[in-house]
Amino acid sequence: MNKSRKKIQYGKGKKKTKPKSYHRKQTIKHDKERRKISTNYTPVRASNSPYYNANPYMRESHNCYTYFLDLRSKEAFELCKDDLEKHNMCRRAQPGYLSGFDKLGDNDYTCPEIEKRTMKDNPSIYKLNSIKDKCDPRFYKGAMVTAPGRDYHYYRLNDEGIWTHKPGYKPITKYDSNNRRIIDPELAARDYGGTLNYKNFCGYYCVPRNRNKKNMTHSNNWRNKKHYLKNVRNYEKHYNLLKKLNIKNNNNTRRILGKRTVNILQNNTTRKKS
Repeated sequence: MNKSRKKIQYGKGKKKTKPKSYHRKQTIKHDKERRKISTNYTPVRASNSPYYNANPYMRESHNCYTYFLDLRSKEAFELCKDDLEKHNMCRRAQPGYLSGFDKLGDNDYTCPEIEKRTMKDNPSIYKLNSIKDKCDPRFYKGAMVTAPGRDYHYYRLNDEGIWTHKPGYKPITKYDSNNRRIIDPELAARDYGGTLNYKNFCGYYCVPRNRNKKNMTHSNNWRNKKHYLKNVRNYEKHYNLLKKLNIKNNNNTRRILGKRTVNILQNNTTRKKS
């Protein structure tokens, strides 16, 4: 291990600490075991977030795509135990890899491309016209956005009525980039600084609850360290700025929607003038 390599940071100003020995001893069930007990009415809960957040190998090997699908990979989890030590990052599932699409490039971070990859991997997923449309009870609702030339991101609506998401290697959260609780992903703040601005809203989708009707995979040609580190730096700068400005978590639904409405109207006015 190269001791001179700089440590990546995550969280609100916290350094990425070396996982404890008990973290390495922990494991998760094989995918096949979880699929055996999954049905068309398998619950999707925000209360499961601590399961993802507690173990660093789980947190690093799963991203917004795996969380959106409500799937876990034992293989990625176990590989992460060595990947994290050697590379300070872990391989994760990406949309389209299961269907044989090429590795994601800068030009692929568009709504049509990410949607095509997502639904090719998972043909059972279908798109809604608006957030007001309901999913079949055998499905739960999700949403997708993109940062042009930079990244994609997903959200999911849990059975408790709470929207949550997993920003890459970071813990699962119910807050947007302005630390406001997410009421609607389309209205949520999604700018994490620089080009990591998920300004393109792709739509709402219905995802099957039954884990046997959806799938994902990672690639062994997985390591795009430049892309990964760039996202890490943006997330860290952003969270440090929120901390510096003392912007705390906001759960006031009425106030959140009011501020977002004002921002949207201001943006529309600016576009018309230009």
